[in-house]
Amino acid sequence: MILYFSATGNSEFLAKSLGDELGDEVVDLFSYIKEGRTGVFESTSPFVLVCPTYSWRVPLFLSNYLLTCDFMGSRDFYVVMDYGDSFGNAYEYIKDDLDNLGLNFKGLYGLKMPENYVMLFDLDSPEVNKKIIEASKEDLGKVASYIKDREDFPKKKVGFVGKFQSGVINPIFFKFIAKDKKFYATNKCISCGLCEKVCVLNNITYKEGRPVWNGKCTHCAACISKCPVSAIEYGKKTQGKDPYLLSKILEN
Repeated sequence: MILYFSATGNSEFLAKSLGDELGDEVVDLFSYIKEGRTGVFESTSPFVLVCPTYSWRVPLFLSNYLLTCDFMGSRDFYVVMDYGDSFGNAYEYIKDDLDNLGLNFKGLYGLKMPENYVMLFDLDSPEVNKKIIEASKEDLGKVASYIKDREDFPKKKVGFVGKFQSGVINPIFFKFIAKDKKFYATNKCISCGLCEKVCVLNNITYKEGRPVWNGKCTHCAACISKCPVSAIEYGKKTQGKDPYLLSKILEN
């Protein structure tokens, strides 16, 4: 069983592609988390989590959610993370979570995907992103082979920088940087309510027909990327930038 969370489409693409490779069930965790539903998952095949890298670790809200779930049948658990830069020392932190669940951690495999963190970085051109996506498809074949053979993913050596990123920068990032005070809707807003619906943490509500962010944000960028009229901005960082949404790249 393949479980995934995706905000801008990268992890969804990988999860569904891997599901096709393995002929396995693919489950979107979005509604489980948004609705506060405890996940009870049963599978005879290994469990595979596919998710983005948030500040060099599995997103904190996602790892916290996994700790509330019940996993029955197979005890093997693989993790596939997509990243724009690197995934640091994410291995050690998700391993601790899965050990606490009594699961057999089979390793973490990182797949480079297009950078999507528009609130901080400039994004690559569609042409560059298409090449990155094509390269990820080749790596997915390797990922599928390991899982089919029930082999552990190869563990990559992590140096000081990776350990510092995941162990020191990650908590600083979520304490001081991943804030929502700079989000706002421009006059292009049509009050459709979609940003509220796509917020996994239920952080967006509406006041006088406009979205309001309420202080519990993980910087997933779903609100920006999925706004149908590109009405959401993050301070000056996103002004003049096209939001990232994988489906738009795949359509062209």
